[in-house]
Amino acid sequence: MKKVTIQDVAAELHLSRNTVAKALNNSETVAYETRMLVIRKACEMGYQKVPPVAMQQVDAANASNENARKRAERGTIMVIARREISAFLNSIIMGISDAVNQSNCEFRLCFVSNEEEMRLEIPTEIDEKVSGLLVISVFSDKFMQKVLSYGLPVVCLDCPLRTENIEKKVDIVVCEGASSTKKITRRLIDNGIRKFGFIGDTTYCLSIKDRYDGFAEALKEHGIPENKKFEATVHTRSRYYAYDEVADYLNSLDEYPEAFVCSSDDIAFFVIKFLKTKGVLVPKDIAVTGYDNIESLTTDSEPWLTTVNVSNQLLGRRIVKQLLWRLENPEFPHEKIMIDSDVVFRKSSEKITLRESVG
Repeated sequence: MKKVTIQDVAAELHLSRNTVAKALNNSETVAYETRMLVIRKACEMGYQKVPPVAMQQVDAANASNENARKRAERGTIMVIARREISAFLNSIIMGISDAVNQSNCEFRLCFVSNEEEMRLEIPTEIDEKVSGLLVISVFSDKFMQKVLSYGLPVVCLDCPLRTENIEKKVDIVVCEGASSTKKITRRLIDNGIRKFGFIGDTTYCLSIKDRYDGFAEALKEHGIPENKKFEATVHTRSRYYAYDEVADYLNSLDEYPEAFVCSSDDIAFFVIKFLKTKGVLVPKDIAVTGYDNIESLTTDSEPWLTTVNVSNQLLGRRIVKQLLWRLENPEFPHEKIMIDSDVVFRKSSEKITLRESVG
């Protein structure tokens, strides 16, 4: 069998022998596309002296092309979230982005304003390239019906309450809340606390309601009656994720409980900030706890907050995994997946000195 030479490769490609030689030596004086063409043709013809570095470039190019092909086959995953500043959502989006890239899908992010939600408007186009949707904020029932109208597989992080018509059409991933909040409340009870408050819009979504249920169950187990005036659970415009709403509620009280169990770290920080303006110290006068473990991202978070930790980046990866599974198994019944959490006890829930009234 005739030995293949550089001249043979050059003749096959209608290139000069010099150009082929430079291409095989990975010379940047030859265009990248021409180098790849020469190296592939040389391998195809059985040329025995292709340098290893040239083969590595071909392998890398082939891998890149294969990934692009796979991404095109699997399509685009779109993430729909509220247009708001949130360390909680940002870290989840980072996890989603990593998982989507590793799954050879394209990634598209859609932020929805309050006005767009009211108009049932999705600002980023959902075209034929989009194969599935991840909804990582809690939206209204009507807006979710708009999302479902596209007929695509949908995975939601949490969900609004009393929406059975939606729950039967989507997969839901939710962070465990009842047992962790119960554990926090039990610890406070063990510390001698008997007057409790809770702040969180329990009409808003499944996760907040679960956290309240855990709080209430712990009180019931210990025979401690709930004091409704210390519980801010009704619906508000910002769902207590605004300092003014928390301050308005606290200003309405003529006394404080011994502890506030809050449905999120954001709300807990608002409570601590307000109490500080009144000369009420945490935990000396009142214990305060949260949920989400975002304290490490807050510069003025003294005292350290007792909270519940969920790895947000892993949570983002988990919801991507669920969507990919749903894309491959559309016939299976929809699922509600509970993600475990860990209580992190810190200074804010230590034994307190009771301060009976605001004064």
